[in-house]
Amino acid sequence: MVYPKEIVEEGEARVMVPRLLPGEGEPLERARSHTPVFYNPVMRLNRDSSVLCLGVHARRLSRPVVACEPMCGSGVRGMRLALEVEGVDSVILGDLNPRAVELAEENARLNGVQDRVSVRLMEANMLLALRDRPRRRLDYIDIDPYGTPAPFLDSAVRASRRDGMIALTATDMAPLCGVNPRACLRNYGGRPLRTEYCHEVAIRLVAGALVRAAVKHENAARLVFSYSADHYVRLYASIRGGARRADRSLEEMGYLLHCFRCSHRRTVGLDLKGPLDCEVCGAHMSVGGPLWLGDLADSSFCGEMLEASERSVVGSNRRLMEMVRLVRGEVGQPVGFHRIDKLCSMIGVASMPTEEALDAIRDAGRGAVRTHFDRRGLKTDASITELLEALRCAKGAG
Repeated sequence: MVYPKEIVEEGEARVMVPRLLPGEGEPLERARSHTPVFYNPVMRLNRDSSVLCLGVHARRLSRPVVACEPMCGSGVRGMRLALEVEGVDSVILGDLNPRAVELAEENARLNGVQDRVSVRLMEANMLLALRDRPRRRLDYIDIDPYGTPAPFLDSAVRASRRDGMIALTATDMAPLCGVNPRACLRNYGGRPLRTEYCHEVAIRLVAGALVRAAVKHENAARLVFSYSADHYVRLYASIRGGARRADRSLEEMGYLLHCFRCSHRRTVGLDLKGPLDCEVCGAHMSVGGPLWLGDLADSSFCGEMLEASERSVVGSNRRLMEMVRLVRGEVGQPVGFHRIDKLCSMIGVASMPTEEALDAIRDAGRGAVRTHFDRRGLKTDASITELLEALRCAKGAG
């Protein structure tokens, strides 16, 4: 099949992609999904973050790195990893679409990396299974499917080296955010919560599924960077071998309890016992999980990302750089965040600027930071009672 193509530039790569033909009122995203090979320029933020994270990971390993993207589409990510990440020795790409394989091979030749980029016509789990043996395992695995990454978690863990990294994208936000809780339970083994911070819960559910997949093979998965953007969540997890590490990672799994009457929330470990009544208002609390309760990023890793951005074309992506800074600031903060507008509505006052709300909470002796999840959101160690009182005092609404 012959289809129209065009060359686009992204990062240091020039890639051939399907050219979209003018449709008759057809939405752009739908038109892209109908092309012979999928390429989405909106996901450049996603690919920029992979260049940055793999760069930090490769420097930490201090050895030639083998990367793999088993669902490569046009191959743009693989080209960029080969061209932009110092230390990448080879990139293995795969896809079930013969046209995608042909296009990825063409792009490898176009960018002069055909000696370091190989492309296989193969199902993702099969491709990863072929790497599940000593001296064949991978330093970096990038799972970026259409929908859930859940079917590929076990294969990814088995194919990863015990000091490797696994990157995951999940676009099935309806199940993860509570619109379809049964699908979430099937895919991730946990129940979602349909709250204002559901996108954070989404990351924690995906992370929890990865942690459980890893411990089956006596590996520990720990997030070094993660974020929510547009229509997806993205996670980068370091993999470390050893039963003790695996057991310690399970200690950071548990449940999130949320009160829909007063917005109080608390976390408990995997041993969920006792009453589920809210300590603040007495209402029955809803339970989400099991999910990851630990940090969503590693502060030092984020710091190295910011340093690396100064030497990379990715540094020009202001949105990503701001996101890294905000995510770094969220490290050590409690699970969940609050929306300022909702808090002000709860106490019956007009909403206030974000900085004013942060200052009010800090003046009350509690910690508070912005969150990348929501422009009007904040994370704080204050209880809901302390939080509302701090904002009430700031507004003079005694």
